[in-house]
Order: sequence, then C-alpha cells, then structure tokens
Amino acid sequence: MSDDDSDGAPPERCPICETPYASVSVHEEGVAVNLVENERFRRVCFEPIDDGGPRLRFYHHTHEQAGTTPSSERGTPGGRLP
Repeated sequence: MSDDDSDGAPPERCPICETPYASVSVHEEGVAVNLVENERFRRVCFEPIDDGGPRLRFYHHTHEQAGTTPSSERGTPGGRLP
C-alpha cells in the first residue's frame, strides 16, 4: 500500500511504477479491464487500498508518461514495465 495523504488522496506519482499518471479511479465492486493497447493509455497500474473495505485504485498512464508510442512494441512477458 502507498503512503497516502491523511485525507486519502492518491500520491503525486504512481506507487507501482513511480511515473506520473493522467488520472486515478477507485473501484469497490466488479472491474473489467481491457488490456489491449489504445491511442490514449499505455498501461494501468493497480494498487489495493485498505480504508475500511476492499478497494482498488487504478493509475491510468498515457503513452507519453510511459515513454512509449501507441505503435511501439509491448514489454516482455513477466517484465514490470512498460
């Protein structure tokens, strides 16, 4: 779990890959994730948070933030980044 501010706000940088992110979403119930590359986002990092119930925080990274382009090759299997 990341070191959130006392108000529960997400950290300034992604706690998973330590890069900037475009947006954050928090999910309490079922989640579907399409892992196919798209023109806007390169990857989404997932962080479990424990603030009274099971929740996941998603960090949405653009291609620019991930240092990739939409047509670039995918990371290697088992690789953490990109």
